[in-house]
Amino acid sequence: MSLIENCSINYRTIWKLIFFICLLDRCKCLEIIVIYEKSNIDWNSQLLMSSLPEPNSVVELHNCEFSNISACFNYYENSILAVDLTESSKSQFIISQICTVREIPHLVFENKLSYFDEWTFSAKPSSLSQINAFIDVLIYFGWTQGLVIYDGFKNTLRENLEKYSVNLNYLNIEPKANIEEIVNRIITPLGETLYYIFMNPTESLKLQNLLMSTKLLTSGNGILLDQKSGYQCIVEGALIITEKPQELISSEENYRISAIGSVISSLLKSIKSENAYEMLYHLNLLSKNHYIFRNFSLINIQNGERVIVGEIIDGNLSLFSDINFSGNSTDIPNSAQKILHLSIEAGSTNPTGPPITVGLVGGYGSYAAIDVINEGNIDLLNNFQVEMFNFDCGTSIYNSAFANSCYLKDKDKFGLGHVSAWSSVMAIGSMKSFKELNLTFPIVSATNGDITLNSTADYPMYMRVQPSFSFEYSLISIFIRALGWKQIAVLYQNDSWGLSGYLYFLEGIKNHDISIINPENKRVIAPDLDRDEVKEYSGVLQQLIDCQARFLVSILHFPTAYYIFEELYDLGLRKGDLVIFTTVTDLATFEAYDDKYLYKLNEIAVPMISIYGQSWVGSLGKKALDRISEAYGGSINSYSCFYFDSVFLIAYALDFMINRGLDYTDPNKLQKIMRNIQFYGCTGKVNIEKGSNDRILQIFEIIVNKLDASDNITTYIMGQFKPQSTQLINIQEPLEYSNGSTTKPSDLRTSSSQCPFPDKLIKTFAKGRILVFGICFAVALISFAITFYIWKKWWKFSIEPLTVREEICLQDIIVAVTIIIEFFQLSSMGPDFSPINSTLAGISNFFSLSLDNILKLRNGVFWIIVNAVFGSIGLWVFLCSVVLLRLDEKFPMSFIFRNLGTLAEYLMPVLGDLCFIPFISICLDIFLCDQSIGDNFTDSFLAADCYYFCWKDEHLFYAIFSVIALIAYEPLAVFGRPLWQELQPILHVKAVPLFLMVKTMIQIILIVMNKTVKRAQNLLHGALFIFVMIIYIAFLYKFKPFNYQRYSWWQTLVSVGVVWLALISVIEQSSGVNPIFLLSVLCFGFLIIGLLGVYVQRKKYPSLLFRKKGQDTSNLFKFAFTFGRHSKAALSKIVPSSLPTSARKSLSARKIENPSP
Repeated sequence: MSLIENCSINYRTIWKLIFFICLLDRCKCLEIIVIYEKSNIDWNSQLLMSSLPEPNSVVELHNCEFSNISACFNYYENSILAVDLTESSKSQFIISQICTVREIPHLVFENKLSYFDEWTFSAKPSSLSQINAFIDVLIYFGWTQGLVIYDGFKNTLRENLEKYSVNLNYLNIEPKANIEEIVNRIITPLGETLYYIFMNPTESLKLQNLLMSTKLLTSGNGILLDQKSGYQCIVEGALIITEKPQELISSEENYRISAIGSVISSLLKSIKSENAYEMLYHLNLLSKNHYIFRNFSLINIQNGERVIVGEIIDGNLSLFSDINFSGNSTDIPNSAQKILHLSIEAGSTNPTGPPITVGLVGGYGSYAAIDVINEGNIDLLNNFQVEMFNFDCGTSIYNSAFANSCYLKDKDKFGLGHVSAWSSVMAIGSMKSFKELNLTFPIVSATNGDITLNSTADYPMYMRVQPSFSFEYSLISIFIRALGWKQIAVLYQNDSWGLSGYLYFLEGIKNHDISIINPENKRVIAPDLDRDEVKEYSGVLQQLIDCQARFLVSILHFPTAYYIFEELYDLGLRKGDLVIFTTVTDLATFEAYDDKYLYKLNEIAVPMISIYGQSWVGSLGKKALDRISEAYGGSINSYSCFYFDSVFLIAYALDFMINRGLDYTDPNKLQKIMRNIQFYGCTGKVNIEKGSNDRILQIFEIIVNKLDASDNITTYIMGQFKPQSTQLINIQEPLEYSNGSTTKPSDLRTSSSQCPFPDKLIKTFAKGRILVFGICFAVALISFAITFYIWKKWWKFSIEPLTVREEICLQDIIVAVTIIIEFFQLSSMGPDFSPINSTLAGISNFFSLSLDNILKLRNGVFWIIVNAVFGSIGLWVFLCSVVLLRLDEKFPMSFIFRNLGTLAEYLMPVLGDLCFIPFISICLDIFLCDQSIGDNFTDSFLAADCYYFCWKDEHLFYAIFSVIALIAYEPLAVFGRPLWQELQPILHVKAVPLFLMVKTMIQIILIVMNKTVKRAQNLLHGALFIFVMIIYIAFLYKFKPFNYQRYSWWQTLVSVGVVWLALISVIEQSSGVNPIFLLSVLCFGFLIIGLLGVYVQRKKYPSLLFRKKGQDTSNLFKFAFTFGRHSKAALSKIVPSSLPTSARKSLSARKIENPSP
């Protein structure tokens, strides 16, 4: 009794142990020593033992405190088994030594020693057998990935699992570690879907709670625990591997008793004698390597109960019951990375009407973003897989019943974040449905531009990666102002989006000279019209046609906008009648369009200019473009890029929250993070404006539709808007209109001063253009021949240089002014430079009489100018006749003829020199008939006045007179240029006749190129113009045009200035360089040329002309104009008798032949 008094185990433990031993069919009278380290038992333990049910034979159980172990073994010398319930390796070692000496089998719960002797056995199976059972389960389910979480240093566990799979991750949780911090900072970011737990029960329970609270054990996840970790498992769907027959054991204490009790029970069923050696024999039969051999069961937590669903026998798992995994799913979890679910509305179905595939094509960008993320090549959600479900519940038309039914069908497929439908109408409607269905998640839009959507109060879960369309319409107003359009038309749809865009546009054009000319009450179109409903607005559209506006601002959604354009086609508009501005056009909207009607858009919607956020930016933009191209071929649009960034906005927010251990499954927390995330995506820098649902302003692209060689609509990027830059607009390519020209057409299609037929009938008339080229080149060749003959016959001599100082006269000043005017005339024949068209170009056009550029010449105005030119040429011929026939000398007493000679000398520099380019140009304009409304010459019309058809009626009359005028004027003008200076006895600065002849030919060449090459190809004309002028400059530099070096120098510099202007103009036409910058460069170049001229003049060319101080300029003026009435005797032998006296005196010294003009 003293030993019992000092027993070392709690009576409950003794009771349980005896219960397992004695409830046997055949209980032997055996003596077993149970050894404990400390004494807790009381005297009632014996009473407890005696209260057990009476077995068939007696089993004597002797409990013994470890401190009295020697006495126990001596006292109970007939014991045939020692049950060791001590927990230290030291006590196990001592007991093992005693048992070995006494030859008594030694049964421990868990071997604490590094070896087994002959008599020692472990009731707990080996770690290797437990690990193998674990691996058997992994093999059965095909799990090769996951996170192994264990405590302590379980090297055997990791070594053996690594032999099975190298893809497992391991997490060793040290004692006293902050498990909550580990879950948030380490486990969650790993993104595992399977968790394998080997921990003590208390810490395991804490970990299970945290995994559930952070929603890491939802549908698609799995958790597998060993027996010890799963004692108190509370995770629905968890799997636990347990030893047989301990399946229902729920504590470590019960496990110890059950394990030892089951061994003793097995022994008592087999043993036949009360002999220690027989006990040893049977223990060896029950064990392997001194570990009791066990089979295992697989437990599944179902509805809070431990259900045996399978067993592992000899390394093979067999299931005999269904398994419920996490999330009450019967699908076996995938061992791949954890899946983050997103959703999108990128379908093509509408409740009514045909499919609309714009959103579907745009949605390709979202799928490409998923692919890029899942590839793992960027540092974003590296340990996760992202999946996206597409809802096809409407794209441009919202119907509550249709949408709600569609959403409810797959309600559980909505993800952590949602990408909204393509149209604002559907996006607003879907959010209404989500509210009705109690669905809450962050929503990102790639395309919605409705201004009402920027309110965080009305749409707290919504944000968009595209700025409001309303802002884009304010950019369109800036663009229209920049390109100089003054009269426009507007159509807008009658909803919040259309009205806000219209108001923003009005604000943009306010205080600028831009007029909306279609009636105000005829600008509104109802939203979401189908093709038939659009016809109800034919009156509004007819008003648009009648106002004759060429430039239309369309604030209409697709497809209503395109139905409107179809109706405009049906009402008679054709290619070139409209230039359309919008924010919603894209190549994809044309690709998605019904081919049956596409030909109408090819006529009306080209060019269509849209202002839209930039796309495919940087390396990520290229990656997105390549991915979409690879997966979907040619189905690419800029919307796809914004859809790409919509997914990335959600992904970056999730990545931020996961890496910081935040609850990314909370939609309110997620949307707050999304509003503060900033990243560089496919469309550049993406971040949401504070207090708004709008994206902070980005760079916008000016996208233009045009027809390719196959008459298919394609797009090109004309330039960029940079709202936050000092250079707001950057033009990269000129705007190409429907006829292929880059020249801005008139604001109005037709008016009282324009063509009497529709512009759509106009086409380039190839035969007429060939004829124009032929006539102009014929005029040039004949002019060259006449000029060369006149020079060789009469003016092939040099002029003596001016070497002494002379008093300047009015004629000298006229020569200087002529040099300046020549700069403007030559410039007008060159390429156009838009920034100076209203200033310098206007002056050039005036002096060159390029009246088609400074006047509207319709309705007979042009013919008034032509008649004036013909009259001037007639006057010129008459005056030249007076001079050459000496009528002023033959009739000296006649008032008329006496003054005609003086008048001729007055007008010679004006009509013969300054008017040379204008007169020749106007005469050649008569032949510019290279546009037509038919295929015959008589169907062509005059470029200067389209009211006149060519080669018939009045035009034929004028063409004949133009030929006569050219024949009469050009030879006399060539002859008269050097003649005038010879008629001025007090003129000191004279031009070399060869220079005057060459200048004539150069002017003819430039006029011809202006009438021919420039009309066909601007850049070629510019290049040829520069080439001709460079040759001209080389001539001027070599042959010195005047007898006064200063004038020669400035004549050369003026030509250099013309070339400089032409060069800048060519650069402006052929590149996207800022015109204002080029204007600055032009002015700087002129400044350099001017300073160089002054500097060289002072250094090399002394002044030889002076003005007397205090001279009566009125007398000088009178004297200057009294020439021409000198002594007839001074003009005798060698001067032509038909020349005035002063000319004969001047020419007598040169001994030229008597001409016969």
